[in-house]
Amino acid sequence: MEPPDPIDPRPAQARATIRGVLRIQMLANGLGVVAVWAYFQFLLPGNEEGRLESATINLVAFGIYVGLMVLLALPVNALLLRRAVSWVRLGNPPTERQRKFLFSLPTFETLSALVSWFGAAAMFGIINSDVARIGFGLALAGVIVCTLLYLLLEGHFRPIYALALVDAELPEDRRDVLPRLMLAWLMGSAVPLVAIGLNPLIAPVPLDGDRLAWIAIVGALAGGIVMTIAANSVARPLNRVRSALRRIEQGDLDVHVPIDDLGELGRLAEGVNDLVAGIREREALREAFGRQVGQTDLAELAMSHDDATATGERREVTVLFVDLRGYTRFSERHSPEHVVGMLNRFFAIVVAVVAREGGWVNKFEGDAALCLFGAPQDEPDHAARALRAATSIPKELDRSDAQLRAGIGVASGQVIAGFIGTPERFEYTVIGDVVNVASRLCDLAKDEQAGVLATAATFDAAGRPDEWSSAGRIGVRGRREKAEIYRLDPGTGSWWAKMTPRSTRASRNAP
Repeated sequence: MEPPDPIDPRPAQARATIRGVLRIQMLANGLGVVAVWAYFQFLLPGNEEGRLESATINLVAFGIYVGLMVLLALPVNALLLRRAVSWVRLGNPPTERQRKFLFSLPTFETLSALVSWFGAAAMFGIINSDVARIGFGLALAGVIVCTLLYLLLEGHFRPIYALALVDAELPEDRRDVLPRLMLAWLMGSAVPLVAIGLNPLIAPVPLDGDRLAWIAIVGALAGGIVMTIAANSVARPLNRVRSALRRIEQGDLDVHVPIDDLGELGRLAEGVNDLVAGIREREALREAFGRQVGQTDLAELAMSHDDATATGERREVTVLFVDLRGYTRFSERHSPEHVVGMLNRFFAIVVAVVAREGGWVNKFEGDAALCLFGAPQDEPDHAARALRAATSIPKELDRSDAQLRAGIGVASGQVIAGFIGTPERFEYTVIGDVVNVASRLCDLAKDEQAGVLATAATFDAAGRPDEWSSAGRIGVRGRREKAEIYRLDPGTGSWWAKMTPRSTRASRNAP
């Protein structure tokens, strides 16, 4: 039975966005009615019964006006909102036109509300024959309501913005932080101070000390709330960026900061995403280079040098050279695909054994491999590690389904280890006589029973292990003097005993 398809959360998100916008509009306009009441209560004091009754009638009439305006605006706003988020419900990416329309919604909703409030200010001011007092108060309340409405709408639309800004280019000249803070200042400080400052011109009596104290308390609380909303609108994306940077620092590269802002904060989130993408690309390159050269540390070493080909140092290392026997004849009798499969199985064994002993395969050369112990990392027991690897490789080949066996040569000595090549293409390798000696011993080892030869220097540096015995002094091609060589004892039941015909073994053991 196939698992059910996962439920797409975007249609529900679109519906929640529409409902949330309508709730925000009702909340902001409701707070506007409260602001109008506070205006008449604190800034326009009066004890006359007629004035108090007139103020009460105005407040009731204004509340009814606001309610009607909200009810009339709800269907229109709902229609515009559904049109703006239709692509979300359908699960499609937005077109450029849909994206621009979505980004303009907070401004459009705010301006439409502001027109309604200014209309109320003019209408009620004319009806009461007191444009200065009534109209001014309603206009100030409208500015407060619309400022709060814009801040709330902008925050409410951020999840939809994040969907719309996927793979979208952010405008370079857009600035959102400063306008957002200025709106908060306008609502929390500028409007109350302007209302107090113009009180002598519009109020019938001056403000007394008690009313000023209440106004100061209400203004401080309202300003704190507004600044908190504005600060959170800036701090929330900054906290996401800080959390993402902390995860990147801890090595988590599966980080993506949602871009839900068109201005500076959006470009900051975009920069973090670009940063982590660059780090992922660098890590992928380092990993690929590490697989290419066989050492991740070596990849880091190469990347840390501006001129990698200029590096090089004298080191004491052990070189292990391994080469297949009968490869030419095998490749003549089998298809290229079969040959490649056999080589991959053979090299898998070599790489696993060498890595287990702390060495690394420096390069593959056809059917051969050059392995290093003691470079680029320091390994005081590099000779012992190399001989253990040389002992294990024939055993691992014997236990596998490998169709060919190998000759192995091991030599220790000083080399120059470093990068060689040009700045356009280079590789880490070792240069020295021991490399040639190991290669020559590998060729000679193909005629040995166990198939493994090592120099006396390697044998002595490894502590003269028991599994090895002297092969005497053997002439090595390319060298004037014969070299003292040690061979790995084949032992009873070794792979050589099973694979070599008895007559051949007898002739090899004959004096």
